[in-house]
Amino acid sequence: MKKTTNFFPGRKTVSFRKGPSGHLRQDPSDEAMRIKTDPSLQDKSPAQLQHHVSTNALTAVLQRGGDVSDRHEVMGEYGLQFGKYNGKSFRWLLENDIGYVIYLIKTVEEEERAGKFNPQGNSKDSLLSFLDYARSFQEVEDLREYLSSRKPASPVASEGDTIVGFGVRAKDTWEQIWKSRADGYAAFILGVKCIKNSKMSNLQQQRAESGPLQPHPEL
Repeated sequence: MKKTTNFFPGRKTVSFRKGPSGHLRQDPSDEAMRIKTDPSLQDKSPAQLQHHVSTNALTAVLQRGGDVSDRHEVMGEYGLQFGKYNGKSFRWLLENDIGYVIYLIKTVEEEERAGKFNPQGNSKDSLLSFLDYARSFQEVEDLREYLSSRKPASPVASEGDTIVGFGVRAKDTWEQIWKSRADGYAAFILGVKCIKNSKMSNLQQQRAESGPLQPHPEL
């Protein structure tokens, strides 16, 4: 049997965190959460020039025996030059907080569409490089497509427009229940929502019989 030679024993790839269904987990890892909640763990160093960032990444890949000709692997070692994860590698961010990655992509795209994105400075250079790196992964693009395909919930104009959802009038709104309170159903609902014969129950019964509360003159 011919023995194969591994020319790059130190090669590293992104290990995405996935849930039971195979989708990327968007919640931050324990390490990311500690950084988010503890400012003392955040790197406050000023942003470096892109040239220094790329040189440091090449050195890191070379020292661990990675493939310096692989753009993905080298960019994975780029250090972030912005935000609460400043100093962490591009690969680290994909592995630890995909939710933040999606937020960054969405925010920049919205600013570009509105003509408000102004990429200047070392931090912006780092951000653009990271977005280029993140979008090159099919897993990230699949998640973005999935999120954009979900239909947003229909907005509710007010609490009165909310469907009751239970009982003989489950399909009615709370406003409909209140407007037809002469039939006693509104009083019944208010009465069963608390302890029988309690002061609160009596107060709710009075509110049901007297009509909607009027705003206090001082409010």
